[in-house]
Amino acid sequence: MKKYEIYIIEILLFISIIMFNIVYKSVLFQNLSIIIISIYAIVRFGIMKDNNYLKNMTTKIVLSSILLYFITIYALGLIMGFNKSPFSLNINYIFNIIVLESIVIVFEEILRYIIARNTQHRKLPLIIYTIILIILNVIIEINGYSLNNGEVIFIFITTIIIPTISIQAVCSYLTYKVSYKPSIILNISISLYQYLLPIIPNIGNYLYAVANTALPYIIYFSTSRLNQYKDKINMYKNTLLRKLLYVPIIIIIVILVLLVSGISNDTIIAVGSGSMSPTYDRGDAVIYQKTKIDDIKIGEILAFKKSNKVITHRIVNIEKNNKYIIYTKGDANKNIDSWTVNEQEVLGIVKYRIKYLGYPTLWFNEIINGKEKE
Repeated sequence: MKKYEIYIIEILLFISIIMFNIVYKSVLFQNLSIIIISIYAIVRFGIMKDNNYLKNMTTKIVLSSILLYFITIYALGLIMGFNKSPFSLNINYIFNIIVLESIVIVFEEILRYIIARNTQHRKLPLIIYTIILIILNVIIEINGYSLNNGEVIFIFITTIIIPTISIQAVCSYLTYKVSYKPSIILNISISLYQYLLPIIPNIGNYLYAVANTALPYIIYFSTSRLNQYKDKINMYKNTLLRKLLYVPIIIIIVILVLLVSGISNDTIIAVGSGSMSPTYDRGDAVIYQKTKIDDIKIGEILAFKKSNKVITHRIVNIEKNNKYIIYTKGDANKNIDSWTVNEQEVLGIVKYRIKYLGYPTLWFNEIINGKEKE
Protein backbone atom coordinates (compact mmCIF):
# COMPACT_ATOMS: atom_id res chain seq x y z
CA MET A 1 0.00 0.00 0.00
CA LYS A 2 2.82 2.39 0.88
CA LYS A 3 4.33 1.89 -2.57
CA TYR A 4 1.22 3.24 -4.26
CA GLU A 5 0.89 6.12 -1.80
CA ILE A 6 4.46 7.19 -2.62
CA TYR A 7 3.59 7.24 -6.32
CA ILE A 8 0.40 9.23 -5.58
CA ILE A 9 2.45 11.79 -3.64
CA GLU A 10 4.86 12.12 -6.57
CA ILE A 11 1.97 12.52 -9.03
CA LEU A 12 0.45 15.27 -6.86
CA LEU A 13 3.81 17.01 -6.69
CA PHE A 14 4.23 16.86 -10.46
CA ILE A 15 0.70 18.19 -11.02
CA SER A 16 1.39 21.09 -8.67
CA ILE A 17 4.56 21.93 -10.62
CA ILE A 18 2.65 22.08 -13.89
CA MET A 19 -0.27 23.97 -12.38
CA PHE A 20 1.66 26.65 -10.48
CA ASN A 21 4.56 27.13 -12.90
CA ILE A 22 2.91 26.84 -16.31
CA VAL A 23 -0.85 27.40 -15.85
CA TYR A 24 -1.16 29.90 -12.96
CA LYS A 25 2.53 30.87 -12.52
CA SER A 26 2.51 31.38 -8.77
CA VAL A 27 5.79 30.76 -6.95
CA LEU A 28 4.09 31.22 -3.58
CA PHE A 29 1.44 28.56 -4.23
CA GLN A 30 4.07 26.26 -5.71
CA ASN A 31 6.13 26.51 -2.52
CA LEU A 32 3.07 26.05 -0.33
CA SER A 33 2.04 22.95 -2.28
CA ILE A 34 5.50 21.42 -1.75
CA ILE A 35 5.28 22.14 1.99
CA ILE A 36 1.74 20.72 2.29
CA ILE A 37 2.59 17.55 0.34
CA SER A 38 5.72 17.07 2.46
CA ILE A 39 3.80 17.55 5.72
CA TYR A 40 1.27 14.94 4.61
CA ALA A 41 4.11 12.49 3.91
CA ILE A 42 5.66 13.20 7.33
CA VAL A 43 2.34 12.59 9.09
CA ARG A 44 1.58 9.48 7.04
CA PHE A 45 5.00 7.81 7.05
CA GLY A 46 6.94 9.57 9.78
CA ILE A 47 10.65 10.39 9.65
CA MET A 48 12.66 7.28 10.39
CA LYS A 49 15.39 7.76 12.97
CA ASP A 50 18.75 8.27 11.36
CA ASN A 51 21.39 6.04 12.94
CA ASN A 52 23.86 6.19 10.06
CA TYR A 53 27.27 6.54 11.65
CA LEU A 54 28.65 8.06 8.43
CA LYS A 55 26.37 11.11 8.69
CA ASN A 56 28.83 13.34 10.55
CA MET A 57 31.74 12.45 8.29
CA THR A 58 29.61 12.93 5.17
CA THR A 59 28.43 16.31 6.44
CA LYS A 60 32.04 17.37 6.95
CA ILE A 61 32.90 16.28 3.40
CA VAL A 62 29.95 18.25 1.99
CA LEU A 63 30.90 21.37 3.98
CA SER A 64 34.55 21.06 2.94
CA SER A 65 33.58 20.63 -0.72
CA ILE A 66 31.29 23.68 -0.59
CA LEU A 67 34.07 25.72 1.07
CA LEU A 68 36.48 24.62 -1.68
CA TYR A 69 33.84 25.60 -4.27
CA PHE A 70 33.52 29.14 -2.89
CA ILE A 71 37.27 29.58 -2.46
CA THR A 72 37.76 28.53 -6.09
CA ILE A 73 35.12 30.77 -7.70
CA TYR A 74 36.02 33.79 -5.57
CA ALA A 75 39.74 33.26 -6.28
CA LEU A 76 38.86 33.27 -9.97
CA GLY A 77 36.84 36.42 -9.27
CA LEU A 78 40.06 38.12 -8.12
CA ILE A 79 41.40 37.50 -11.63
CA MET A 80 38.29 38.05 -13.71
CA GLY A 81 36.39 40.55 -11.57
CA PHE A 82 33.17 40.73 -9.55
CA ASN A 83 29.62 41.92 -10.06
CA LYS A 84 27.61 43.63 -7.36
CA SER A 85 24.74 41.44 -6.20
CA PRO A 86 21.43 42.69 -7.69
CA PHE A 87 19.55 41.55 -4.58
CA SER A 88 18.88 43.83 -1.62
CA LEU A 89 18.51 42.43 1.89
CA ASN A 90 15.37 44.17 3.16
CA ILE A 91 12.99 42.45 5.57
CA ASN A 92 10.37 41.49 2.96
CA TYR A 93 13.03 40.17 0.62
CA ILE A 94 14.71 38.12 3.36
CA PHE A 95 11.41 36.47 4.27
CA ASN A 96 9.97 35.97 0.78
CA ILE A 97 13.13 34.66 -0.83
CA ILE A 98 15.68 33.45 1.67
CA VAL A 99 13.58 32.16 4.58
CA LEU A 100 10.75 30.70 2.48
CA GLU A 101 13.16 29.16 -0.03
CA SER A 102 15.18 27.59 2.77
CA ILE A 103 12.02 26.11 4.30
CA VAL A 104 10.97 24.68 0.93
CA ILE A 105 14.40 23.10 0.41
CA VAL A 106 14.23 21.51 3.87
CA PHE A 107 10.81 19.99 3.12
CA GLU A 108 11.95 18.82 -0.34
CA GLU A 109 14.88 16.98 1.21
CA ILE A 110 12.79 15.47 4.03
CA LEU A 111 10.31 14.23 1.42
CA ARG A 112 13.22 12.78 -0.57
CA TYR A 113 14.39 11.02 2.62
CA ILE A 114 10.92 9.60 3.32
CA ILE A 115 10.70 8.24 -0.23
CA ALA A 116 14.21 6.75 -0.01
CA ARG A 117 13.63 5.08 3.34
CA ASN A 118 10.20 3.67 2.51
CA THR A 119 11.27 2.25 -0.85
CA GLN A 120 14.77 0.99 -0.04
CA HIS A 121 14.46 -2.11 -2.20
CA ARG A 122 12.97 -0.18 -5.15
CA LYS A 123 14.99 2.73 -6.49
CA LEU A 124 12.38 3.77 -9.08
CA PRO A 125 10.33 6.04 -6.72
CA LEU A 126 13.50 7.93 -5.73
CA ILE A 127 14.55 8.24 -9.37
CA ILE A 128 11.10 9.62 -10.26
CA TYR A 129 11.28 12.12 -7.40
CA THR A 130 14.75 13.23 -8.55
CA ILE A 131 13.44 13.79 -12.09
CA ILE A 132 10.50 15.80 -10.72
CA LEU A 133 12.85 18.12 -8.80
CA ILE A 134 15.05 18.52 -11.87
CA ILE A 135 11.99 19.52 -13.92
CA LEU A 136 10.90 21.93 -11.18
CA ASN A 137 14.27 23.68 -11.05
CA VAL A 138 14.60 23.85 -14.84
CA ILE A 139 11.08 25.32 -15.23
CA ILE A 140 11.84 27.96 -12.58
CA GLU A 141 15.13 28.94 -14.25
CA ILE A 142 13.78 28.92 -17.80
CA ASN A 143 11.73 32.05 -17.07
CA GLY A 144 14.93 34.10 -17.15
CA TYR A 145 15.96 32.90 -20.61
CA SER A 146 14.71 33.61 -24.10
CA LEU A 147 15.52 30.38 -25.92
CA ASN A 148 15.34 31.83 -29.39
CA ASN A 149 18.75 30.83 -30.75
CA GLY A 150 21.30 28.05 -30.48
CA GLU A 151 23.79 29.97 -28.36
CA VAL A 152 21.23 30.74 -25.63
CA ILE A 153 20.01 27.12 -25.70
CA PHE A 154 23.60 25.91 -25.34
CA ILE A 155 24.21 28.28 -22.41
CA PHE A 156 20.98 27.14 -20.75
CA ILE A 157 21.89 23.46 -21.14
CA THR A 158 25.44 23.86 -19.82
CA THR A 159 24.77 26.35 -17.01
CA ILE A 160 21.32 25.21 -15.79
CA ILE A 161 20.28 21.75 -16.95
CA ILE A 162 23.56 19.82 -16.52
CA PRO A 163 24.45 21.31 -13.09
CA THR A 164 20.84 20.81 -11.91
CA ILE A 165 20.92 17.14 -12.91
CA SER A 166 24.29 16.72 -11.17
CA ILE A 167 23.20 18.38 -7.92
CA GLN A 168 19.84 16.61 -7.71
CA ALA A 169 21.42 13.26 -8.50
CA VAL A 170 24.06 13.60 -5.78
CA CYS A 171 21.41 14.78 -3.28
CA SER A 172 19.41 11.62 -3.96
CA TYR A 173 22.58 9.56 -3.56
CA LEU A 174 23.43 11.22 -0.22
CA THR A 175 19.86 10.79 1.03
CA TYR A 176 19.67 7.15 -0.03
CA LYS A 177 23.06 6.19 1.39
CA VAL A 178 23.37 8.48 4.41
CA SER A 179 20.84 11.13 5.47
CA TYR A 180 18.85 14.16 4.36
CA LYS A 181 20.98 16.65 6.33
CA PRO A 182 24.01 16.75 3.95
CA SER A 183 21.58 17.26 1.04
CA ILE A 184 19.92 20.20 2.82
CA ILE A 185 23.32 21.83 3.40
CA LEU A 186 24.35 21.36 -0.24
CA ASN A 187 21.08 22.60 -1.73
CA ILE A 188 20.76 25.67 0.50
CA SER A 189 24.40 26.67 -0.04
CA ILE A 190 24.24 26.48 -3.84
CA SER A 191 20.73 27.93 -4.18
CA LEU A 192 20.95 30.88 -1.81
CA TYR A 193 24.52 32.18 -1.63
CA GLN A 194 23.94 34.65 -4.46
CA TYR A 195 21.14 36.27 -2.43
CA LEU A 196 23.26 36.64 0.71
CA LEU A 197 26.70 37.73 -0.51
CA PRO A 198 27.20 41.36 -1.64
CA ILE A 199 29.45 40.52 -4.62
CA ILE A 200 29.31 37.65 -7.11
CA PRO A 201 32.35 36.47 -9.14
CA ASN A 202 32.13 37.43 -12.80
CA ILE A 203 33.72 34.24 -14.11
CA GLY A 204 31.41 33.60 -17.05
CA ASN A 205 28.82 30.98 -17.86
CA TYR A 206 31.30 28.28 -18.82
CA LEU A 207 33.30 28.31 -15.59
CA TYR A 208 30.15 28.44 -13.49
CA ALA A 209 28.88 25.39 -15.38
CA VAL A 210 32.16 23.55 -14.75
CA ALA A 211 32.20 24.51 -11.04
CA ASN A 212 28.53 23.64 -10.46
CA THR A 213 28.97 20.28 -12.17
CA ALA A 214 32.31 19.47 -10.53
CA LEU A 215 31.05 20.17 -6.98
CA PRO A 216 28.49 17.32 -6.84
CA TYR A 217 30.96 14.97 -8.55
CA ILE A 218 33.61 15.73 -5.91
CA ILE A 219 31.05 15.12 -3.15
CA TYR A 220 29.92 11.87 -4.77
CA PHE A 221 33.48 10.64 -5.28
CA SER A 222 34.48 11.42 -1.70
CA THR A 223 31.36 10.04 0.00
CA SER A 224 31.16 6.93 -2.18
CA ARG A 225 34.49 5.82 -0.75
CA LEU A 226 33.05 6.11 2.75
CA ASN A 227 30.14 3.92 1.73
CA GLN A 228 32.54 1.43 0.23
CA TYR A 229 34.22 1.14 3.60
CA LYS A 230 30.86 0.82 5.28
CA ASP A 231 29.93 -2.05 3.01
CA LYS A 232 33.30 -3.71 3.78
CA ILE A 233 34.56 -3.33 0.26
CA ASN A 234 38.31 -3.51 0.08
CA MET A 235 39.71 -0.19 1.31
CA TYR A 236 42.67 -0.61 -0.97
CA LYS A 237 40.80 -1.30 -4.21
CA ASN A 238 42.14 1.96 -5.67
CA THR A 239 45.51 0.66 -6.74
CA LEU A 240 48.50 2.84 -7.54
CA LEU A 241 47.85 2.40 -11.26
CA ARG A 242 44.27 3.66 -10.94
CA LYS A 243 45.43 6.66 -8.92
CA LEU A 244 48.06 7.49 -11.51
CA LEU A 245 45.37 7.48 -14.21
CA TYR A 246 43.70 10.43 -12.46
CA VAL A 247 46.76 12.63 -12.94
CA PRO A 248 46.71 12.95 -16.76
CA ILE A 249 42.89 13.19 -16.74
CA ILE A 250 42.99 16.07 -14.27
CA ILE A 251 45.78 17.77 -16.22
CA ILE A 252 43.81 17.49 -19.48
CA ILE A 253 40.65 18.85 -17.85
CA VAL A 254 42.54 21.79 -16.32
CA ILE A 255 44.20 22.61 -19.65
CA LEU A 256 40.87 22.44 -21.51
CA VAL A 257 39.17 24.67 -18.91
CA LEU A 258 41.98 27.22 -19.18
CA LEU A 259 41.93 27.17 -22.99
CA VAL A 260 38.15 27.29 -23.48
CA SER A 261 37.42 29.81 -20.72
CA GLY A 262 40.11 32.28 -21.79
CA ILE A 263 41.58 32.70 -18.31
CA SER A 264 45.08 32.17 -19.65
CA ASN A 265 46.65 34.05 -22.56
CA ASP A 266 45.73 31.17 -24.87
CA THR A 267 42.19 30.30 -25.98
CA ILE A 268 41.02 27.38 -28.13
CA ILE A 269 38.17 27.64 -30.65
CA ALA A 270 36.68 25.41 -33.34
CA VAL A 271 37.02 26.39 -37.01
CA GLY A 272 33.56 26.59 -38.54
CA SER A 273 34.32 27.24 -42.21
CA GLY A 274 36.87 26.52 -44.91
CA SER A 275 37.79 30.16 -45.53
CA MET A 276 41.37 29.60 -44.27
CA SER A 277 42.02 26.36 -46.20
CA PRO A 278 44.65 24.97 -46.69
CA THR A 279 46.24 26.65 -43.64
CA TYR A 280 43.57 24.97 -41.56
CA ASP A 281 40.22 23.43 -42.43
CA ARG A 282 36.71 23.27 -41.11
CA GLY A 283 36.62 20.99 -38.07
CA ASP A 284 40.12 21.86 -36.92
CA ALA A 285 40.74 23.68 -33.65
CA VAL A 286 43.08 26.65 -33.37
CA ILE A 287 44.63 28.27 -30.33
CA TYR A 288 44.98 32.03 -30.36
CA GLN A 289 47.14 34.04 -28.01
CA LYS A 290 46.15 37.38 -26.53
CA THR A 291 48.38 40.01 -28.14
CA LYS A 292 48.80 43.75 -27.72
CA ILE A 293 47.56 45.70 -30.71
CA ASP A 294 51.02 47.25 -31.20
CA ASP A 295 52.60 43.81 -31.61
CA ILE A 296 50.44 42.43 -34.43
CA LYS A 297 51.97 42.25 -37.90
CA ILE A 298 50.84 41.91 -41.49
CA GLY A 299 50.74 38.26 -42.50
CA GLU A 300 49.74 36.94 -39.09
CA ILE A 301 46.38 35.23 -38.59
CA LEU A 302 44.15 37.39 -36.45
CA ALA A 303 41.34 36.19 -34.18
CA PHE A 304 38.65 38.85 -33.87
CA LYS A 305 34.98 39.18 -33.04
CA LYS A 306 32.33 40.33 -35.51
CA SER A 307 28.59 40.20 -34.72
CA ASN A 308 29.24 37.95 -31.70
CA LYS A 309 31.11 35.45 -33.88
CA VAL A 310 34.83 34.73 -33.59
CA ILE A 311 36.61 34.82 -36.97
CA THR A 312 40.22 33.92 -37.77
CA HIS A 313 41.55 35.50 -40.98
CA ARG A 314 44.97 36.64 -42.14
CA ILE A 315 46.02 40.29 -41.77
CA VAL A 316 46.68 41.84 -45.18
CA ASN A 317 47.06 45.48 -44.17
CA ILE A 318 47.20 47.70 -41.08
CA GLU A 319 46.44 51.42 -41.02
CA LYS A 320 47.19 53.60 -38.05
CA ASN A 321 46.10 57.20 -37.71
CA ASN A 322 44.40 58.06 -34.44
CA LYS A 323 43.35 54.42 -34.18
CA TYR A 324 44.12 51.06 -35.75
CA ILE A 325 42.22 49.82 -38.80
CA ILE A 326 42.99 46.23 -39.78
CA TYR A 327 42.17 44.59 -43.11
CA THR A 328 41.81 40.80 -43.24
CA LYS A 329 41.28 38.03 -45.77
CA GLY A 330 40.64 34.30 -45.68
CA ASP A 331 43.38 32.31 -47.43
CA ALA A 332 40.74 30.47 -49.48
CA ASN A 333 38.89 33.68 -50.45
CA LYS A 334 39.61 35.67 -53.61
CA ASN A 335 38.87 39.06 -52.12
CA ILE A 336 39.68 40.78 -48.85
CA ASP A 337 36.92 40.87 -46.27
CA SER A 338 34.15 43.43 -46.72
CA TRP A 339 34.69 44.65 -43.16
CA THR A 340 37.57 46.18 -41.24
CA VAL A 341 38.63 45.24 -37.71
CA ASN A 342 39.06 47.83 -34.97
CA GLU A 343 41.12 47.58 -31.79
CA GLN A 344 38.14 46.61 -29.61
CA GLU A 345 37.38 43.60 -31.82
CA VAL A 346 40.88 42.10 -31.70
CA LEU A 347 41.17 38.91 -29.60
CA GLY A 348 44.66 37.66 -30.44
CA ILE A 349 46.97 35.97 -32.93
CA VAL A 350 46.52 32.32 -33.97
CA LYS A 351 49.54 30.28 -32.88
CA TYR A 352 48.63 26.60 -33.13
CA ARG A 353 46.39 24.25 -35.07
CA ILE A 354 44.99 20.90 -33.86
CA LYS A 355 43.42 18.87 -36.66
CA TYR A 356 39.87 17.54 -36.25
CA LEU A 357 39.53 18.56 -32.58
CA GLY A 358 36.82 21.12 -33.40
CA TYR A 359 34.38 18.66 -34.99
CA PRO A 360 32.49 17.75 -31.77
CA THR A 361 31.75 21.42 -31.14
CA LEU A 362 30.56 21.93 -34.73
CA TRP A 363 28.34 18.85 -34.63
CA PHE A 364 26.78 19.99 -31.37
CA ASN A 365 26.11 23.46 -32.80
CA GLU A 366 24.51 21.93 -35.88
CA ILE A 367 22.23 19.79 -33.71
CA ILE A 368 21.21 22.81 -31.62
CA ASN A 369 20.78 25.24 -34.51
CA GLY A 370 19.58 22.81 -37.14
CA LYS A 371 22.00 24.24 -39.64
CA GLU A 372 25.68 24.63 -40.31
CA LYS A 373 27.52 27.65 -38.92
CA GLU A 374 30.07 29.50 -40.92
